[in-house]
Formats: sequence, structure tokens, C-alpha cells
Amino acid sequence: MNNPKFSLLGLAMLMVAGCGSEPLRRVDALAQTPAPLEMPIGTARQALAQAPICCDAMKNFPFQPIAANFSADVTLDASAPAYRFDSGKSFFRAFELPRESKSFEVRLYSQAGETVLAPSVMLLDSQLRMTRLLNADDFAYVPAEGLKGDSLDARLRVDRLYLDNPGNERYLVLFTTDSDSAGQTVLQHPAKAYAKALGNEPPSIPDPIARHSPVGVIKMVLIEDKAAGQQANTYVPAYSTGREMGNELPSTPTPAVLPETQAYYRQGIDAALASKDLERALRLADEAARVGDASAKAYLLERIEIK
Repeated sequence: MNNPKFSLLGLAMLMVAGCGSEPLRRVDALAQTPAPLEMPIGTARQALAQAPICCDAMKNFPFQPIAANFSADVTLDASAPAYRFDSGKSFFRAFELPRESKSFEVRLYSQAGETVLAPSVMLLDSQLRMTRLLNADDFAYVPAEGLKGDSLDARLRVDRLYLDNPGNERYLVLFTTDSDSAGQTVLQHPAKAYAKALGNEPPSIPDPIARHSPVGVIKMVLIEDKAAGQQANTYVPAYSTGREMGNELPSTPTPAVLPETQAYYRQGIDAALASKDLERALRLADEAARVGDASAKAYLLERIEIK
């Protein structure tokens, strides 16, 4: 994908395409688009097989703190630590999400060339319990557009109603799986993209195929929602059983709620009722139920009856 002809085609497409399209707005986030990590599949798999396991458990991961305006290329290769996940051994990168931000979006772009890494994303709460797990099916292939190359893209949102909630999503881990590393992605031929940009019939030529690799480069961009205020827009509570970006949590039992977590919600409900904010009290009771405090709603009803 480093063919200079492809770059010229991309530049021509940028000139003919309108400036208001979503793909071109993506160029702002990818102004410094990294080149795909071109390494022969056999070499990449051998590097992974020979890599030592970094840690006994996820609590020992080298979590890197990042700011709310984080934007960087994340490389998963022999320079990254390796760990044996339930889905197989993988290189990974682990991040501590910004603690003082109530709401932000995480955008991920896995760069595709002759090969591409099909990412998985694990989100963990403050006690390193998994809250969400996204796999390669949650990433969509987006063809090259303008100055941006082919990539597998995903967006996820982290919302926090209260910053001191122990159930908040605090950590993010990027890795891949054995099954996803064995797949492939069909890319759009640049000549077809160019023809479409000009409004012409695409030529009948084969599309290139990017084989999935255990190594790759992922552009990660955080975009803080400064207008979210005290109440988050689309709060996703820990251990949500709903679907986020088409992904459903594994059917594992919810861990027992900790006493301090239970006390946190009880105090919040009491404070909301004291200020006659019933809507806030209901939100807290509902949130508490989702993180394992099944008696929170009964507590709220009891407090209402007392009053």
C-alpha cells in the first residue's frame, strides 16, 4: 500500500471530493496517518510465539496514563508486552483512561496495507473487572479517502455520571485474538475509489486482500465531550447487559457488590431525596442495580415511604 501511484490517486480524490463529507472529516483526526506495519505474516507470528509472557495477571499490566486529548499511533509488535488472554496469546497495549473527564469518545483506526491487525478492545473498571469487550466484528472496514489510508475503524463512548463511582470504566486494553489473526479483510482497490469519486463506473478489477496479522498500528484518538455537564448523554453502566457497538458481554456472573460501593449509592440516594431530586435518586438506584446492588431500588422505595 506504499505504492506512490496510490498516494497520487488519494490526492486526486481529495481534490474532487467535497469538504463536508464524513470521510474527509475523519482526515482531521488522522492528519498524521501512520503507515501500516508491513511485516511478513510468518515473521509476525514467529515474533509472537517467541515473545515472553509479561505478567501473571492483568493487574500487573503496564498501564499507561493518557490525557483527554490523547492522539497517537499505538504499535502492537515485538516492542509491546505479550499476554495469554482467554482468546489466545497476543501483543497488547494497556491504558489508564483520564480520570477527570466525565464523557469522551475513543476512536480507533487500525491501519491496513498488505496486512492488518484485527483489534479487540477490553474495558475495565477501577478494580480491573471487565465491563465491555469489543472484538474484530465491532470494527468496520473504511476504504482509503483523501489522505487517509484503508483502516478498520471503531468508536466507543465512555460516560461517567459521577467521577468517584468505583464502577466507572477506568482502563482500556488493545489486543487481538487467535481467531481474528487467522482472517483477512478485502480492501477497495484505489482505482475503484477514484472512479467512484469522479462519479464513474468502477473498473472490473480484483480488490487487494489484507491478511490479518498479530502485529499492526492503531491510531487512537480521544475526544472529550466538554458540554456533557453533570449528567452524561449516553451513560453505559458497568456490567451492562445491553449491546454497545454491536457487542454483548460474555454471560458471566456479576461479581458481588462491595460494601463501599453499596454505601456510595445509599448516600447518593439519600442526598438526592434530601434535595427533592427524585429523578436523580431513580437514576442512582437503577445504576446501582446494574453494578450488582439488587436491593438499591427497594432501599429507594423504603426511603420514599418513610418520607
